[in-house]
Amino acid sequence: MRLAALTLAFIGAMACSRTPKVEVDPKTGRTDVDIQAPGAPETWKATLASVGGSTVTGTASGTTAHDSTNVTVTIMGATPGATHPWHIHDGKCSDSGAPVVGDASAYPPLVVGADGSATASAHIGVKLNEARNYIINIHASPTNMATIVACGDYND
Repeated sequence: MRLAALTLAFIGAMACSRTPKVEVDPKTGRTDVDIQAPGAPETWKATLASVGGSTVTGTASGTTAHDSTNVTVTIMGATPGATHPWHIHDGKCSDSGAPVVGDASAYPPLVVGADGSATASAHIGVKLNEARNYIINIHASPTNMATIVACGDYND
C-alpha cells in the first residue's frame, strides 16, 4: 500500500511539473500537443538545401519562448564577399510568396567570408506556433530578393 501511495504521489508530482500545451494553426486546423515544463523554450532546426543550382547549403537552429524567437543561421558554399538576406517565412520550401515572420529588419544579412561561409543571428518578437509550418529562406542578394539560393523547413 505504501509503495502504491508513493507511486501515485510521484506520478502526481510529475504531472504537475509538466504542462500540456496545445497549439492550432488557424489556417489549416493542424494541432500540435506537447507536454513540457512550464516556460521551457521550444527548439527549432533546419537543414538548408541549395535551390536553383546554387551551391549554398547550411543549417539553422533556434528557440522560441515568451513571445519571441532567437535563431542562428550558418551557410557554406557561397561566393566570398557576397551578402545574403535571410528570413523565417510561413509555409514550406515548396510554397512561394509566404510572408516574413516578424519584422524583416530584425534579420541581419549573412556576409560571406573568404571561406564561403557566414553566420548570423536574429531575435524576432514573435513566438513560433508548433502547429504551423515555417521555412528559412536565403535570398540571392539585397537587390535580388526574389531569387532563393537555399531553403530549409524549420521544425521542432
